[in-house]
Amino acid sequence: MGTADERPLRIMRVCRWVDLTPTMRRVTLAGTDVGPLAGSGLHARLLFPEDDQPQWPHVSADGRPVWNRGQARMPIRAYTLRNIRADAGEVDIDFFLHDGDGVAASWAKNVKADALLGIIGPIGRAVDEADWYLFAGDESSLPPIARMLENLPHDARGLVLIEVADARERQVLKAPAGMEIRWLQRDGEPGLPHGRLLAQAVVETPVPETGRVACWLGAELTAFQIARAHWRKLGHIDESRIHVAPYWNAAKQTRTEVKLLARPTPAELFEPVDTEGLAALWRQNLAGQNPLGVPDFVAAHAVTEAHLMAALVGESVIRLDTDWEGIVQALPEAGEVTVITRNPAATHRKHGVFDRIMWNEERPVVLDRNINLRIRLESWTHGFFAGAQIAGYDADGLHIFDSCGRSVLHVLARTPAGGEKLRELAQRFRDSDQSPRIGVHRPSPPPAAPDDAEIDVAALAAQWRSMLDTHDIFALARRHGAQRTQSYRLVPDDLASQVDTDLFFEVLKEAARQGEGVMIFVGSPGNVQIHIGQVNTVSVTAERLSVEDETFGLEIARSLAARCWLVSKPTIDGEIRSIELFDDQGDQIAWVFGERRPGSTQAHSWHALLDRICGRTPVAVPA
Repeated sequence: MGTADERPLRIMRVCRWVDLTPTMRRVTLAGTDVGPLAGSGLHARLLFPEDDQPQWPHVSADGRPVWNRGQARMPIRAYTLRNIRADAGEVDIDFFLHDGDGVAASWAKNVKADALLGIIGPIGRAVDEADWYLFAGDESSLPPIARMLENLPHDARGLVLIEVADARERQVLKAPAGMEIRWLQRDGEPGLPHGRLLAQAVVETPVPETGRVACWLGAELTAFQIARAHWRKLGHIDESRIHVAPYWNAAKQTRTEVKLLARPTPAELFEPVDTEGLAALWRQNLAGQNPLGVPDFVAAHAVTEAHLMAALVGESVIRLDTDWEGIVQALPEAGEVTVITRNPAATHRKHGVFDRIMWNEERPVVLDRNINLRIRLESWTHGFFAGAQIAGYDADGLHIFDSCGRSVLHVLARTPAGGEKLRELAQRFRDSDQSPRIGVHRPSPPPAAPDDAEIDVAALAAQWRSMLDTHDIFALARRHGAQRTQSYRLVPDDLASQVDTDLFFEVLKEAARQGEGVMIFVGSPGNVQIHIGQVNTVSVTAERLSVEDETFGLEIARSLAARCWLVSKPTIDGEIRSIELFDDQGDQIAWVFGERRPGSTQAHSWHALLDRICGRTPVAVPA
């Protein structure tokens, strides 16, 4: 259960708990050798067993939990180690008992004596020493703020901004006299989004322009994005002294919602596939004069891409293990690659490197200038390395699929040396099972939309007009129980209006003609890929749209485009407008925004382009 690593997995037991406020519960854990947890990090990874006889993972050399194929994964969350008493063998962890059914909050609400919890740590770090500090957070980040305040120099100066529900949630914080603590109380104000007070306070707080300044924030995703953009825009703060993290996401589905949307139990599997025969058919296809590509071939034989890859294991195809975090962290070694994300109607290609990888639970973000990804590792199920000749791709590469065998992500080498690097990576993450066997589920039908009469349209529109950030749209539809396109259809036309699908393609053509910077998104079941910048070579035929630029390629099948919406989001940065394409099932094919940096306004030229092509009047944004 442990390893030789300095951050082994410690199995600890609950010995007591106490409520500090109506929604903050301190749980005390007992275990052995807890002294090293008081090292340089503030936090630890907590592993929450879901039964009484958990199968714990082993821990990698860099402190990550690694699961065997077929082993049930425990939920993992990062939490602050509030107090560590090495002599007593005890650790205190404070849990915010928020609404909903999150893993950690649900565990803490129903905690029982002697319950087991796994801990890997420490991880994370405090702010650097500074002449002036600004800490900002909500209830979820009170524990790290409290711990950092206790460890500041006695002469530290600065400001602490903490948003809470009401006065009952205030805690007595030990801090140097020079640190002003300012509580921001929502006090049950109806319709006030979580994080609005905090975001506004951060934007309105003057930051000294001389001396060493350190800014730290932990909060809901929207407040995080606004604060990060604001502090970077100020220009005089050293970016290495800006520490910001999204502690939670109001748009993320609850576990109950995920279960409601999940496939029935037991899952319906594909019928057994003759993998040997499938491999033979594929070889015959490659030997033909006009071989089919992988998507067309598997469609013609009523199987999935994952079936084909499994059938070819052993013929320059290697099945990967399920250490997805480790694989993502190793991808920078491959150098320049081509990354492909696709859905049934669109294929998005980018050339670049895996650089600036940021982590939030199982959702890494890649922020290279060319490769810009939003990855959902919880959707990754099957992975393979495949040589180009046998797999029918342009180059050697890695191929990732979800539990239904659908394409998630493809990473192709750009050079022979890069291909060797990917092959070496595949050998390092080679699964012990190199057979052609594979279990693939059939996709469940999408849930039916609720009746329009069940949606409070007035409240939906009012909250839409008060959103702070474009990402609020996801939580907004969920909060009102509406599907995405249903919410678009119900709100007033100045917020969302349906337009002809041809206009989506006309907008991209016009953006290329006038050199307008854009942000083009395409999603798969486990990834969203983004192009940021201009598009140059746009071709539109009766069958498809194609973009073939130096580092970016895009293809969209026009026959699968069923609906198109022009969408306006009034945010703290002004009106942000997009044009979004959907298929006949209501799934997004692709969506396009005008290019902008976080915290900046959209270009007037983008709005003018949309007005000219789509004929809309801009929405009035409240002051």
